[in-house]
Amino acid sequence: MIKRPFIELFSLGILLINILFMSSVRAEPDLIAVAAEHPLLQYQENDEIKGPSAEILKLLLQTSQLEAPLDFFPWSRAYQTVLNRKNTLIVSMVRTQAREDKFHWLIKVSELVRGFISLKSKPENSIRTISDAKSKTIIVIRDSYGHNSLMNLGFSEKTNLYVVSSLKHGIALFLSGKVDLIYTEPNILTDYFTEQKQNAEALISVHVLPETRRESYIAANINTDTGTLEKLNLAANKLQTDPNYQYYLAFKALIKK
Repeated sequence: MIKRPFIELFSLGILLINILFMSSVRAEPDLIAVAAEHPLLQYQENDEIKGPSAEILKLLLQTSQLEAPLDFFPWSRAYQTVLNRKNTLIVSMVRTQAREDKFHWLIKVSELVRGFISLKSKPENSIRTISDAKSKTIIVIRDSYGHNSLMNLGFSEKTNLYVVSSLKHGIALFLSGKVDLIYTEPNILTDYFTEQKQNAEALISVHVLPETRRESYIAANINTDTGTLEKLNLAANKLQTDPNYQYYLAFKALIKK
């Protein structure tokens, strides 16, 4: 016969194991958000998360009564995280046909314009068409929308794309004259020169083509819990008429005049 004290001790042990297991489960948040830092949309400054897209995320979470800590990663890691991790949001991802069925698209955060940007000191790098651009060497960020979209338009790393891991590195290479063009949002370069107390209009030319206009969204992993997804979609629908959402959506002009 098993003695009573042993049974009680065994039961206590099982209870402690369950408590430890539940604590470890709670240690990982149910919902997280990831993003790549973007100087116009979402970024960290003095340990604070700022930017219009980050503010839209806050509105979405407040309205849905959900919490999701936001972590910044290089773009490729952020994309792989939301692609593979359940209950993950990504802030500011361009909506494309290739990505359409891989995510739940919640709410628009920006209307993006990307352009081929050249130095005015090198007028030979001015372009008017995609064919013109294919004859140049172009900086793009690895695994970004710009990288993938140019590849889809027939550009190649073997012939005309110079792929880098960060925008900061890309801007440095572009300004050094080691490449002909940089493919990014025009305001990024404008803001960069403003910080350097230089006149962007005197230094760069922006070439925006019809093929380079897109919309960016907050999206969720395809396997996000149904209840969580319903709350997020209800909140997103409610925000469509919210003045604060409209303000942040139109926070910055696409191209400064």
